[in-house]
Amino acid sequence: MLYTITPGFHLTLPEKCGVYIYRDKDENIIYIGKAKNLKKRISTYFYQNKQHTAKTKRMVHAAHTVEVRYTGSELEALLLEARLIRRHLPLYNRALRNYKAYPFLVLRTDLPAPYVEVSRDMVHEGAMYFGPYHKTGWLDNAVDALHSWLKLRRCPGPLPSSSCLYADLGQCLAPCITADKNDIYDDQVKQARAILDGNPNMQQRLEVLRDEAAADLRFEEAARIQTLLNLATYNSRITRSIAHHHALVVSYDADVGCTGLIIVHGRLLHTLHASERTVDILRTMQQEANELYKKTVGTLAAPSVEEVDEMLIIASWLECRAQELDMYPLGP
Repeated sequence: MLYTITPGFHLTLPEKCGVYIYRDKDENIIYIGKAKNLKKRISTYFYQNKQHTAKTKRMVHAAHTVEVRYTGSELEALLLEARLIRRHLPLYNRALRNYKAYPFLVLRTDLPAPYVEVSRDMVHEGAMYFGPYHKTGWLDNAVDALHSWLKLRRCPGPLPSSSCLYADLGQCLAPCITADKNDIYDDQVKQARAILDGNPNMQQRLEVLRDEAAADLRFEEAARIQTLLNLATYNSRITRSIAHHHALVVSYDADVGCTGLIIVHGRLLHTLHASERTVDILRTMQQEANELYKKTVGTLAAPSVEEVDEMLIIASWLECRAQELDMYPLGP
């Protein structure tokens, strides 16, 4: 719905959730925002403007029209805002104009003798993805510590068949050369998976090993184990909300009604709406969500650069609204 900006126009806006798009007189998009209540949010631009920054005042002065797009939930508004900003790159939006890919850690289970690598945009079918990670400076050190401790292979590409520098230096079990070590290597890969999954038992084991190394004055080893512990601890948090998050998230608002968000692998796949929140409606939503989950789980490719940002938005929203939402896990 498009509104021309005239004195008092904002008083006619609906009190609904959604996204607003400001355009200048030449119809160029200059700013995109989201609001739980569009009327209240847009109205703030046109009164009490002494509190506005110089940039906001310039934007309001340049704005000629505002378009509003309604959404069924605040989360949908957040996601729509992010998509529109990426698509149009408005002059007065900074948050996503300098967009960058957040990295994942990838366990290359699609290859013989799996190993771990940092990836920002490569998609490997059959590999396991962990993340994404906001702060990236420590990831390379974490991968190096993981390989050093478990002696996983480090050589991407074709596997050597006769000699290997890492094997000669005792830094790799070299399952590609020594076939009788395959079972041992598989066990090491399982331990890597436990760290990347943030397994609580693995965290406890790392704490014991770290303390033992420090007590024996093996400080370099203790530091390496602490790096692995940091990785496991961080992943235990993001795993709950991103990497393996499958849930129907239900919210209720007197104006919007009952909204059900179907989230699989941290991605919003579908939104369900109902006017009321009854036991029968919740049961129907759960049935629809589980049917979609069964069709989708395990089939999603590694997330694209754009999807990573949306996964982060979803995870942050779920964490901030945890006390206000009803969450029903999907799957067995």
